[in-house]
Amino acid sequence: MHNTKQCKYCLSVVIATLGGDSLRSTIEHLNKGAVVPTEILVCIPEEDSFRLEPLSCPNVRVVKTDCRGQVAQRAIGLKLAINEYVLQMDDDIQLQSETIRILLSELDVLGKKNVVGPAYYDLHTKQPIHNFEKGIHGIFKSIYYLVFCGAKWGVRRMGKFTSVGIGFGIDPTRIQGGCIPVEWLPGGCVLSYKDDLVLDNFFPYAGKAYCEDFIHSHLRTMQGICHWVVSSATCMISSPEFYSSQKELSASIKARRYFVKNSRRSFVRLKIYEIIEQVRIFLK
Repeated sequence: MHNTKQCKYCLSVVIATLGGDSLRSTIEHLNKGAVVPTEILVCIPEEDSFRLEPLSCPNVRVVKTDCRGQVAQRAIGLKLAINEYVLQMDDDIQLQSETIRILLSELDVLGKKNVVGPAYYDLHTKQPIHNFEKGIHGIFKSIYYLVFCGAKWGVRRMGKFTSVGIGFGIDPTRIQGGCIPVEWLPGGCVLSYKDDLVLDNFFPYAGKAYCEDFIHSHLRTMQGICHWVVSSATCMISSPEFYSSQKELSASIKARRYFVKNSRRSFVRLKIYEIIEQVRIFLK
């Protein structure tokens, strides 16, 4: 039975998945937290639903979709969510026990037209995913991002977009703490009021949804919604693998060009960045 605190925050969680191995662990962590969701909507394409292991949790609802794609599946779940607070999550996120409570408390203070997300840590190394290096390596990176990507210098680029459509996350070890205003949030864990959800299938391409969190954040900004990272709220995830093939790079470039066009950023800088990345992949 939910306690008073949990009743105050009636929460829906929406997870788009293809039935990966990490889903069960993600749900278990959700249901062990300080605030347990009243519903967890697991959105999976109907043709992939056989991959799901039996999910016996009473607050879990499997939503079989007639479409395939993270954004499209998630949009269906968001429309079905019944509670005032809605958390979108990837199926490979592990939340700490207090994370949802902290996020809800901060969003409650901020009010509507705001969305919040946690700080990300690597599941294996326990180090921040968005690590800002110090010393000579940090200087070289800052020079590269400044010259070729139009980024701000050093930690000033945290939470910002660049003119080529690259977004930098928050390194919680390099800030004072608290609630930090940012231009975008990673799509793996975003808490919103139901009234502030983007319910469209906004990603125009098939396959992996590269840059979807940039596009999603841009759409929210266009609706007057502000983004915040709550550094005291943490989640664990395996470090994302950067594209390692020409096919993955091409898909990423296609999506990034779409984002750059719609957010009116620099195609000239983007082309230079693409050439550098193509050379890097070739050498690798």
